Amino acid sequence: MFGGKGSKKEFKAVESSEISTLIGEGCVFEGNLNLSTATRIDGKVKGNIKSEGMLIIGESGSVEGDIHCTEILIHGTVNGNIEARRIELKKGASLSGDVRVDTFVIEEGATYNGHCSMGSASISSPSAFEIAD
Repeated sequence: MFGGKGSKKEFKAVESSEISTLIGEGCVFEGNLNLSTATRIDGKVKGNIKSEGMLIIGESGSVEGDIHCTEILIHGTVNGNIEARRIELKKGASLSGDVRVDTFVIEEGATYNGHCSMGSASISSPSAFEIAD
């Protein structure tokens, strides 16, 4: 992950055994989520998400709400604003919303609609993100 001169930072591969929270395909969750470990969403979430671990939105996954996390890997759909250190949109992913991020990777075939602010060193820890009740 951290290499010498000329290396680029990439997502650390997350093994399925490291994912402790899973919202499976066909599951619909409505409400805000506060997460501290690696999480995968293959179902639907309607609400804001705050995560201290890796967040993965699977191909069948969708989120309608704002997200504040360290790293997010999106294969599915997100409609909401994101604040993260790193965002990666994979082929077939769709993101509609504004982002504040240090590193933003968009693969060919992904869709992004919104405003982007990059290089902000002011991204704080996820605990500073307020979720309204």
